[in-house]
Amino acid sequence: MEKVHEFISDLLVRRGITDLPDDIREQTIDEMTDLLLDEIDNAAIDALPEDKAIELANGLENGSIKQEDVANFMKAAGLDLEQISFDTMQEFGALYLGDKIAPKDGDDFDEEEEEK
Repeated sequence: MEKVHEFISDLLVRRGITDLPDDIREQTIDEMTDLLLDEIDNAAIDALPEDKAIELANGLENGSIKQEDVANFMKAAGLDLEQISFDTMQEFGALYLGDKIAPKDGDDFDEEEEEK
């Protein structure tokens, strides 16, 4: 969590947002951190094979999988959570800073997109 907080703080500086009052700055960092953590969670869930995603959803619903066990479940399913987190943070940062990033499926941008 601390790394994510630092990452968001750095994004604000890189975006030129350096003159916020401390309370507003902390609130902004907290809100952006929550957004990024949600994106990381969604990316991890999307990376699960369909049968494992269903198993996770059912386990969370019926209580056989506790919230604190989700990361271990995902690792056991073969996910590299560190890589997923890194990739998601890079995408989030690129979008926030307005950088152009390649689509997730690896396809190149359309020529029309490149001209914009």
